[in-house]
Formats: sequence, structure tokens, C-alpha cells
Amino acid sequence: MNDVLPGSEAKPAYVKAMFDRIAARYDLANDAMTLGHHRAWKGAIAKAVAPQSGERALDLATGTGDIARRLRRAVGDAGRVVGLDFSPEMLAAARRRGEDGVEWLEGDMLNLPFAAESFDVVTVGFGLRNVNDLPRAIAEAYRVLAPGGRYASLDLAKPRIGALKPFMDAYSFGVVPLIGKAVAGDDTAYKYLPASNDTFPHQDDLGKAFEAAGFTDVRVKDLLLGAAALVWGTKPA
Repeated sequence: MNDVLPGSEAKPAYVKAMFDRIAARYDLANDAMTLGHHRAWKGAIAKAVAPQSGERALDLATGTGDIARRLRRAVGDAGRVVGLDFSPEMLAAARRRGEDGVEWLEGDMLNLPFAAESFDVVTVGFGLRNVNDLPRAIAEAYRVLAPGGRYASLDLAKPRIGALKPFMDAYSFGVVPLIGKAVAGDDTAYKYLPASNDTFPHQDDLGKAFEAAGFTDVRVKDLLLGAAALVWGTKPA
């Protein structure tokens, strides 16, 4: 199942090119693959970090900006929201949907172009499984957060009920590429996406990685029977 995954050195360029290819149809494909559930999940991550009026928020792997826009509505005109992605085509798609007061920035979540303690909230949606250095990605989020800041990840996950795994695998590896080919014209990308989740840590282990980076009050919440999961924590004050 993982023969479509690139090696560690090739992964950044491979993933960037892949998202550039599918950017124009990304939202439509997400709606089709998740039956619209991804929209509720993105609302859940914004709720988990509880952004307040006037706060500074950073959304990593922002894609077409769904999470960034939710954060912008929460922090209001007195706040600041940056949506960062390393795919220029995804950012172009975000801009086409409207600026909405979000600053769209091309960049790498392994080398964030911000000073320490620049943000009160950092989120990442469906992005951590695409990096080739998970501890560094988490450490960078920790670095740019102010004391008391909140960090949250939304990503695909592992079902806790073992009997569900064969059905989820059949959908992910059988149906998802067909949807990707029909909607986005790219079944290769939609073979990579479920395969990347196959090698991604269990959501509980991701929570432990948050703790290892220094986050406290780390929580894990399964979504749709473990099809996806939220992991979030706080940088000590």
C-alpha cells in the first residue's frame, strides 16, 4: 500500500508538486471524499484552540484557507491571521476565494519565518503527515507560540475499533483514488494521501510527541469513529 510514498529526501518536492497539481479541485475532492465532514472537522479545530478577539493566529498547511478564515472570524479586526503553505497554487486558490483579512504566505512549517512567541494560536490541518521531520515541525510551532498559546493538529487517524480498519482501508485505498481521478483528474495524488496516513503515528502517539516537545494539557479527540482526529495542547505560561 505504501509503494507510492517517496523517500524522505524526495518527499518535500514530491508533496509540493502534488498539491500544486490538485489545488484547483482540492475543495471539491475533499467534499466528495469526506461527504462534507471535513468542514465540521475544520470547525472543531478552530473551537479547540479557542481563539479570542485580538489574538494572533497562524494556520499551517493552510491549503485553500478554510481553517484560517475560521480563525479570522474569531480574532476579528483587532487580531491577525496568517495562512502559510508551501504550495503556491494552493495559496493562489485561497486568494481566489477572497482575502477576508487573512495574510497568505508561502513558507515551510519546518522553518517558520517568524520570531519566537509571535502567535497566540497555531493550527495545522492535514499537514503533519506530509513533513519529513515531525519533531521539528512540532518544535517550530512551539517556538513561535507565546507562553499560554495553543497548538492543534487535525489529520486523518486510526480507528480504535479494529473491526473498522478493513472497511476504512477499503475505502481509503480503493474508493478515494477513484474519486481523486474523477474529481481532480489525479489518482496518483489520492493514492499518496491514504498511504501517507498509513505510516503516520496513531493519534495517541502524536499526543505524546506534543508532550515531548513541551506542550501541556494535551488532548486527543477522535472524529467519525477515528477517521480523523484532533490533537491539541498548550505552551506553558
